[in-house]
Amino acid sequence: MADTQYILPNDIGVSSLDCREAFRLLSPTERLYAYHLSRAAWYGGLAVLLQTSPEAPYIYALLSRLFRAQDPDQLRQHALAEGLTEEEYQEKLERVILGSEAAQQHPEEVRGLWQTCGELMFSLEPRLRHLGLGKEGITTYFSGNCTMEDAKLAQDFLDSQNLSAYNTRL
Repeated sequence: MADTQYILPNDIGVSSLDCREAFRLLSPTERLYAYHLSRAAWYGGLAVLLQTSPEAPYIYALLSRLFRAQDPDQLRQHALAEGLTEEEYQEKLERVILGSEAAQQHPEEVRGLWQTCGELMFSLEPRLRHLGLGKEGITTYFSGNCTMEDAKLAQDFLDSQNLSAYNTRL
């Protein structure tokens, strides 16, 4: 049985943040600044996918492709038409993804993305549940064979040279 801290209910809610009024109160210069800051944050966030886990960019690409072809309600309707119940729809993401408009429009790409990340996305293998080095977790920020000792050695060297380790890869 999986550790319950990794299991979420199927009906978990999502809240929308409405900032129209606050944005309206900004000056034109502040609006431009906020806009460009949000764009930078968006594109910077894509780099974080690569740093988080090997499958994260594939999950993003898969879901992005999926939701550009159909909105969530259209996917739900498709799943129900295929015979799934509401509860099964929440549970059976693979059937929904591979039966989606995106999969019909781009079958090789969607199947390839699913094959790359589908199993990893839901894996509760102890090492894959946490960010970390070596046997303690997973990261793509460091090489797969980098240990904590390696990272400390590199950090000590960089510190001795007054160099920052930010945005580096070991």
